[in-house]
Amino acid sequence: MPEPANRGRITLGAATVLVVSQGPVGPPPEDAPPPPATPPGEGAAGWEVTPQVEKGAIPPAPEGAPASGPASWEIEQQPEAHTPGPPADLPPPEYAPPPGYAAPPVATATPRRMGPIIAAVVIVALVVVAVVGYGIAGYAFASSRIDSAKSKYNTVIGHQNAITDAFNSFDSKVASVNLTSATAAQLKQNRTAYDQLVSQSQAAQPTISTDDTTLAAAQASLNDNSWLTVFSRSSLDQVSTKIGHERNALASAKTITGDLVQLGTFYQSFYDSLIDLDTVSTKAGAGDFAGAKTALTPLTTDLGKALQLSTAPGLPPEMKQFVTDFQTTAVDFGKLLDATIAGNASAIQAEVKAVDADSTKLGTYDFDKMSTAIKSFYQPLIDNFNSEVSKANNS
Repeated sequence: MPEPANRGRITLGAATVLVVSQGPVGPPPEDAPPPPATPPGEGAAGWEVTPQVEKGAIPPAPEGAPASGPASWEIEQQPEAHTPGPPADLPPPEYAPPPGYAAPPVATATPRRMGPIIAAVVIVALVVVAVVGYGIAGYAFASSRIDSAKSKYNTVIGHQNAITDAFNSFDSKVASVNLTSATAAQLKQNRTAYDQLVSQSQAAQPTISTDDTTLAAAQASLNDNSWLTVFSRSSLDQVSTKIGHERNALASAKTITGDLVQLGTFYQSFYDSLIDLDTVSTKAGAGDFAGAKTALTPLTTDLGKALQLSTAPGLPPEMKQFVTDFQTTAVDFGKLLDATIAGNASAIQAEVKAVDADSTKLGTYDFDKMSTAIKSFYQPLIDNFNSEVSKANNS
């Protein structure tokens, strides 16, 4: 901003002009009167020339006369009186010009320059346009990412619902059986149910892995160009949270399906052995001892498989012990068949007692208790899965 003009001076560039009166001020001195006649004997010598005083010249002071005051044509200089200056915060007073001089021109304030103001307005306008453009571009970019993520999320949910429906229908396909009184049809029904459980769990695992990879990519895309999506961050974070809960649910589902594959595979072999035992018993009851002996071979094989799988996730230790005792029963029943085929009565009586003792021991196992233990193992996993699904739905 230009500084205000100093009103006590006339400024011409950087120089300051002081107005000063030239020469003596006032009327010129009158003609000096002729000098008095020189007394006799005091005049100049005849050969001396009396100096003439030119009109208007300054006569010399007589010798010996005191210079007590200024000449009549001189302006007596008055001593300057010391007056206190104006306060520092007040402008110096204006002085009237000396006679015969025109009043100095009055300095006026320099008008404000409009350039800086216009530049500031332009800058503000550009900033506003940039902010609006930034917001529009960021919103459009964020919307595209959100729409893409939601589309992928919905696809994953469709896969998840199909898997969940399959698992939920499993219990309705398994019949509650008593091993001592179950029919072959009931045993085969349960065997079929576990076949489906294993196949569905195996098929679900790659789908779950692919879906998790898809959601991970969608979740990561929500952070793309984060500098551009500041105004849409809350919406992006909401979708990211939803996807995060769904990925947690998929992690639980992957664990559950992996465990169910092992559990279902055990029960496949377990029910195979029960079906084999029913075949052995049916043939032996019909007097086909040789056929019963032949049917013992798959029974022994299936029990061996079940024993290897008896450590599947969720199976209580009692199940492994039951399979071990079941193997002992199959061995003793084979000896009974051998004694019967050989017609060895004493051996038959001894093996009958052994088979009866084995059957009694097998009857002491509480399968309801073992089923409860299995459900207790899987329930927290299922609850966590359901909780994450609920959180995803409510995010």
